[in-house]
Amino acid sequence: MRKCVFLLVVTNLLITLAFSTEIIIIHTSNLHGTVFPYNYFSDTYEAKGLAVIDYYIKELKRLNEDVLLIDTGNLLYGSPFGDFSQTLNNDPVVEAFNLVGYDVFIPGSFELSTGKKELSRVIQNLKATTLAGNLRNVPGVKSFLVRQLKNGIKVGIIGVAVPYGSYEFDDLVSSVRKAIASAKSQGANFLLIATSGGITTDPLSGRRIALESNLNIGDILVREFSKDVDGFLFGNQSFVYVSQKSNKFYSLAGNDGESVNKITINAEKVGNNWKTRSVKVENLPLTNYTPSEDFLRKFESYEQAFQNWLKEVLFSSSITVGFNKYMAFLEDSLTLEIVNKAIIEYTKSSIGIWNIFNPNYIGIAQGDITRKDIYALIGKTTGVKLIRMTGKDVKDIITKTIQNIHYEDGKVKFDKKLVMYPWLFDIFENITYEVIVNERQVGKITYAGKNLEDNDVVYLSVPSIRTYGKEPILFGKIVKDFEIPVQKIVLSVMEKVLNGKVLNSYEDGNRITSVKLEYVVNAGDTLKRLSYRLGVSEEKLLSENKFIKDKNLLRPGWKLIYYKKYLDLIPPLKEFFDVE
Repeated sequence: MRKCVFLLVVTNLLITLAFSTEIIIIHTSNLHGTVFPYNYFSDTYEAKGLAVIDYYIKELKRLNEDVLLIDTGNLLYGSPFGDFSQTLNNDPVVEAFNLVGYDVFIPGSFELSTGKKELSRVIQNLKATTLAGNLRNVPGVKSFLVRQLKNGIKVGIIGVAVPYGSYEFDDLVSSVRKAIASAKSQGANFLLIATSGGITTDPLSGRRIALESNLNIGDILVREFSKDVDGFLFGNQSFVYVSQKSNKFYSLAGNDGESVNKITINAEKVGNNWKTRSVKVENLPLTNYTPSEDFLRKFESYEQAFQNWLKEVLFSSSITVGFNKYMAFLEDSLTLEIVNKAIIEYTKSSIGIWNIFNPNYIGIAQGDITRKDIYALIGKTTGVKLIRMTGKDVKDIITKTIQNIHYEDGKVKFDKKLVMYPWLFDIFENITYEVIVNERQVGKITYAGKNLEDNDVVYLSVPSIRTYGKEPILFGKIVKDFEIPVQKIVLSVMEKVLNGKVLNSYEDGNRITSVKLEYVVNAGDTLKRLSYRLGVSEEKLLSENKFIKDKNLLRPGWKLIYYKKYLDLIPPLKEFFDVE
């Protein structure tokens, strides 16, 4: 009898000790109003957006009902459909978000830039709980949520909004600490911090992965609360980051719904407490999933009005301007120049970088320019940073950029990564400069009619996407964040940039790609003859070969250097570049 009682007690104890289950968290951010599986910038089908996420979530919930779906901001607009939705009284992006069944939403900088009235309307229409414990005086916003799952686990989610817009914010650290204490008092077994802010350093290695910004509050949260919570979800930045260490996870989910981050926590009950047995964090591209047909049918009614909106004529062009991305690397391009000058005008910067273009873009045809053409011209959703830099910083960026190309057997060759990441080739406006391709060096740089000196201070407008992620620009200091999609910036000032509503001018030729060449003087050569033969002025030959003291006296055997524009040396178009 005693033996049976003992076995029963041990069995009950083992059941209590050994019970384990899974918590699944799906994290998205920077959806930018992407509902349909289509890229309206490049006019191509892509498996992405809320229609595909909806299908994925339904499949996931068939296997496990305990799924938490969290988005960390920049939901409403930035894509063509998202921008269109902003013109309607009933926002289909919010409707689509609700249909997917999100549990939690953290307002991002794009939402905060819409103003209090619009943000309040969005929050009121969202079925998800809006969390932002540091955001003051916005009705409907909570600081935390404790959600009990079907397996009995209570997950506490602490929401933190990025500090942006005309709002009042509480002290970041104290507001989060207060929310953590409250979540624990409500019995939360697991805690995570979800923020629409980004990160400057890798949470694990401490390596710098972004230019420091006031919007990168994730670093502060990791530093202050790593011991208090089980994981962190970040936002704002359009790149993917997943990592884990000692059962703690870190997630940044990319953009436009091209993928989701899946966090799987294997939890074990020990006595009356739950503990993490293991954590797995993974980024899941949605390329293998099809959009939900039922989901798409619910939004068919918007399609015709959306297409009419895209076809609306905004400007016209009296000229045809072709575009080739490899040509854009080599010589000034009017299409990139238009965007760059618009950003410079809007941000009041000294100099601008613009290189976030659609690789399949073919240019501007003579005639009408529609809203769809403007989106194709832009290529990708991004905000803009205004960065204070020195002249040396600018030179260093150009020097680093041109390491992606080299000159071999009379032909320019581009690094393979430029095919996938053309934005790693930084293209400047408002300075005049020359790149010596066979030496991978930058020649003379002038700004405002003067040589750009190393200690000169300039203000540079840069696409936000170039300040984090893959090989980011880490020079200078961000002095202002423009959390506005570039297409809105361009449309707001394009008429001023064009000096009217008609495009009728060509590129200003502020940059050229040159080749350094050498000529050995022969008997009978004169400077005048060489100038004619080489196509270089006598003045340039003298300035580049300062050992010539008398222009009427050239000695056989002297090696003269001179520079020619690469495109003046090239064979037929199809042969003048290559990708290795």
